[in-house]
Amino acid sequence: MGDVEFPRALLRERSHAWNLAGVAVAGGAIASGVGTLTRSDGGGYWTCQMSEIGLSGRSGQAVPDRGRDRQRISTLLWRAVRQVAAGGVTNLIVPRNDALFRPWPEGTAQAPVELPHSDGAWFSDDAGYYQPTIDIVAAGAAALRATSLEIEIANSGALLGGESFSIEHPTWGWRLYEIATVDMVSDGEATITFNPPLREAVASGESLEFDRPRCLMRLAQPSSMDLRIVPWTFNSASVDFVEAPIT
Repeated sequence: MGDVEFPRALLRERSHAWNLAGVAVAGGAIASGVGTLTRSDGGGYWTCQMSEIGLSGRSGQAVPDRGRDRQRISTLLWRAVRQVAAGGVTNLIVPRNDALFRPWPEGTAQAPVELPHSDGAWFSDDAGYYQPTIDIVAAGAAALRATSLEIEIANSGALLGGESFSIEHPTWGWRLYEIATVDMVSDGEATITFNPPLREAVASGESLEFDRPRCLMRLAQPSSMDLRIVPWTFNSASVDFVEAPIT
């Protein structure tokens, strides 16, 4: 089975937490009493907690007839994805659901473009072909574990630092990065620094995905998609992920 994306239909969480977890080793205390810290984790790994994902609406309220079918479908979808995840054995591509913080070009809709078939029809779920709005590529090659990259900006809003982007690496799949600093060289070129370090070398011209940042992850624990249902009410669920290991 290929990598499965965590369904966008379940990306209605009340809150989420994307953070880099890692290990820092403390050195001995110096005369002033202030010690030093050294990273020993290679830059850390991503964790993601999604809390109170609505399976059809607000938790704890009676379900009207028109909402029951949606609740049934959402709950079955949750259960199906849980089985696909196989307790953390199968990796999932998890989107970072924070559209407010992406560098959308001024005057454009703050959402990726979806296009229909040539005859104007859509897929059965009313989705279309995905086409990103933000167009940024690597302007030069970067080595494995690099934390800076020259980029070429064809279509984007201003980069301020703190934005997230993804790269679909040939070997390790979708990996997530977060910008630390931005040094604008010209209107269409910049040098960025970011973390974690590159999981794989990047070639010049490789695309950086800002519209729908995502990361290859697995369940943090076999129980991370456990589900408790209260019959005849709206229900919600939570899930914890960790970045898929690079072996």
